[in-house]
Amino acid sequence: MTWKNGFAALIASCFFLLPAAHGDEIDEARLQFEGIIKSLNENSFDRFLRAVDKNELTTRIYANRIIEPQVKKAFSSDFNGSLQQMYVSSFPKSKKEILGKVIEFQAEGARARAVVRFVSSGYRYSYHVYDLAIDGKGRPVILDWLDYYQGAWFSDEAGRALVMAMPGKPATRNMLTNKDVGEGEIFQMGELFKAVRDDQGERFFQIYDGLDEALKAEPIAVRLYFQLSILMRDNIRSEAAVARLFDTFPDDGLYSLRLLEFYLPTRQYGKAIAGLARLQEVLGVEEGAIDSLKASAALANGDLEDAENYAQAAIAAEPSLEVAWWSLLRVRTRAQDYEGATEALARLEDDFGHTLDATKLKKDRYLKVLADQQAFIDWRAARD
Repeated sequence: MTWKNGFAALIASCFFLLPAAHGDEIDEARLQFEGIIKSLNENSFDRFLRAVDKNELTTRIYANRIIEPQVKKAFSSDFNGSLQQMYVSSFPKSKKEILGKVIEFQAEGARARAVVRFVSSGYRYSYHVYDLAIDGKGRPVILDWLDYYQGAWFSDEAGRALVMAMPGKPATRNMLTNKDVGEGEIFQMGELFKAVRDDQGERFFQIYDGLDEALKAEPIAVRLYFQLSILMRDNIRSEAAVARLFDTFPDDGLYSLRLLEFYLPTRQYGKAIAGLARLQEVLGVEEGAIDSLKASAALANGDLEDAENYAQAAIAAEPSLEVAWWSLLRVRTRAQDYEGATEALARLEDDFGHTLDATKLKKDRYLKVLADQQAFIDWRAARD
């Protein structure tokens, strides 16, 4: 199981009841959860694994799926190793460390919701929304998490990966909304799942192209086709995959981050901004990174007023977010507001430790014009 991407609808689950947590326990739970994310940032997975409710998460992974006994046995015998591998592989590829930050923590009684933003190289983001319980000692217990880069609950993602490890006919049929398809169609879908399992992209497309329209419209096929098309950067297939995605899952913010990987390279900046706005809506969190992305898309589209508004919104939501100040710097430079650009330069130097002299500006294709402006020359001289 080397390819663990995919999508799923939300699972409705019933949970056990725990004693109600008091305010000080909730504060302690947040601190401890922030410590879990800090440990991940320090490349230690142990604390995360200790916080996971293994029985609850396993129950969700197996729920309503037909998984071969030997696959279940292999998974349960190395639960921690499998969980870590799946978790790490779910993030965007990065040339540097992927760092997480808790941007929201809400609790009511014995349940809590935490939103974590992860940033990869190139300002690529992943958002996790954690479903937590708070135990009697105020400690956070991880039940599951919704991954907005993969577009699924982790339990759904892992469950489908286990099915695809050995996709027998009953298991394959159970993955479809139409349970009455024929044996030939079940064989085709099983082969499709094996291609995903074995990272055989071209084989996947070959099988997919031979499916009838009813099978192509199956939600599992739509999700896999979309994700693999984006992953392989096949713009022609991606265009068709996006159309199918919207037909099957209209107005679903789960897919906004992955859609950026199609919209931005194909210069569909308006759609990128609309998707990011939808992501903000479903996350329900005020934070600066999404507005910074919107500012970059608007800037690329030549909408300078909108770009500045988005950059300012990012700073208002999160003044300590470095990328928000870079966004404002680039927007004001492009708008030839060089005096205003020096405000962002000062914050980047004072708050984030940069030294932005003319030599460094000239290495940046967006900022090199600023190096020769009198406003910058005067600002640099005054600071030096």
